[in-house]
Amino acid sequence: MMLVDQSVTQLLTFLLPVVLMTIIYYRGSQGEYYRLDFSGRRWYYALAGIVVTLLLIPANDWLTTWNDSWNLGKVGEVLRSVQDSTEGMVEEMMSTDTVAGLLGNLLVVALIPAICEEVFFRAGIQNLMQKWMKNPHVAIWLTALIFSLVHGEIFSFMPRFVLGALLGYLYVYGGSLLPNMMAHFVNNALVVVLYWLVARGVLDIDPEAPLNLDWGLTVLCTVAAVVLFIVTFFRCNKQPLKD
Repeated sequence: MMLVDQSVTQLLTFLLPVVLMTIIYYRGSQGEYYRLDFSGRRWYYALAGIVVTLLLIPANDWLTTWNDSWNLGKVGEVLRSVQDSTEGMVEEMMSTDTVAGLLGNLLVVALIPAICEEVFFRAGIQNLMQKWMKNPHVAIWLTALIFSLVHGEIFSFMPRFVLGALLGYLYVYGGSLLPNMMAHFVNNALVVVLYWLVARGVLDIDPEAPLNLDWGLTVLCTVAAVVLFIVTFFRCNKQPLKD
């Protein structure tokens, strides 16, 4: 039942409003508005975006640990209680050891949010902000702020904020919804698969525990991610790859 509720919420809250808006105001040019370009080079950008996302896992883990240590007093205690309750329900949903359960969670926790949230936040909000402000960078970071706030988890705010910015840049410089959708899907799917492997007994770890990776490795991976992004997206934005 929780899987159905999650799916319906995603579809009605994030996907439907943007679809209706584009039908009303962009009839006949929805593909151009969404940037629905799935041509050969966009898959190259999608693969590069996935690698960048994976390379940023150590930095994201550090941000998560730091964010979780925030002391917000009495208000923070209330917010943490709410977040713990929400995370508890999600963990219960993902703690399945069946293949059917894995596929269901990949659909509901990874694929549907990757589509619905990217349509809403990047094709919807970010596009509108860029039209109003004429500055893609301001639009990207403001959308990332909204993206993180809407999820309502203050002790996961920073890593989600940075992820939102990365997805925004993938959308702008990848020239399509495909790179950011794929990166969003992989980011969520990794968590789903990790929980499934733990439930199956393949891994004996706490899925929520920090990685505590070496600082040197974290810096190296972050620099590699930045360099890959610049070389692939900034350079190719000026000199697009041939299909």
